[in-house]
Amino acid sequence: MNPEIVFLRGGGLGDFILTLPLIKLAHERGNRVRLYARGSYLKLLGQDWNWLEKREIDELNGSAPPKIKDAMVVSFWTDHKWSEEMLEAAANKAVGLNPRPVEGGSFLVQASEKLGWDLAPNYKTDPILGNYFKSENDTLWVHPGSGASCKNLPLENFISRAYQWLEEQSDRKVFFSFGEADSKVLEMFKANQVCQDHRVNIIQPGTVLNFKNQLLCHAPHYLGNDSGPGHLAANLGLPVEIWFRNTNASVWKPTGPRVVAYDLDSDSSSIL
Repeated sequence: MNPEIVFLRGGGLGDFILTLPLIKLAHERGNRVRLYARGSYLKLLGQDWNWLEKREIDELNGSAPPKIKDAMVVSFWTDHKWSEEMLEAAANKAVGLNPRPVEGGSFLVQASEKLGWDLAPNYKTDPILGNYFKSENDTLWVHPGSGASCKNLPLENFISRAYQWLEEQSDRKVFFSFGEADSKVLEMFKANQVCQDHRVNIIQPGTVLNFKNQLLCHAPHYLGNDSGPGHLAANLGLPVEIWFRNTNASVWKPTGPRVVAYDLDSDSSSIL
């Protein structure tokens, strides 16, 4: 019988979503799988994930997970002391994966190689949260912020794309979304003339699950920076364009069937 695999996944929304193919792969290899992550992220997983034991990571409070005897424990930090603690708690194996690679292959490839697993051939294009693409759509969704301002494309670039989208067809509309970390970007946006256009709407979803539900409601074409919402949209099968300003697109490009990534560190016209 294959051992249970216990994943400890901290980090942001994009980190969580980018890890899901590994968790699915563990299940497909015949292992029982337990995942500790933020509760708000776990709510994104529908009935297709009922095989997964989902636990809130905060309940551990820094301690080893319970009942890990003979289990393989996988975390996303490299701490030898942590590995020793897992083994002392009777885990069969403790693997710490690099949470922030800055070069090399994609995050998933590097993680799977460390685990000694083979990714499915379609791992790059499989929408891990379902395929909700609609070929006929009049909606553009723009998320101009991220968790760090240094990752953001200038707001004017997104506004220019919004005007271009609206000019191509009269019945089109645009949604600009903003999260908790985007207050400064939202303030600049509200001061821009584009807000006066009745076809332009502001969305502040409040929760990750509400963000997902809004995306599913509109099934838009999505534009944004390297951030969690982009990974979410891409893995719902939506057409996504992502700009990478100071992170490596070769490492962090979202998975999904309709993703275009622009790497601005090398050449703003370079598409990955």
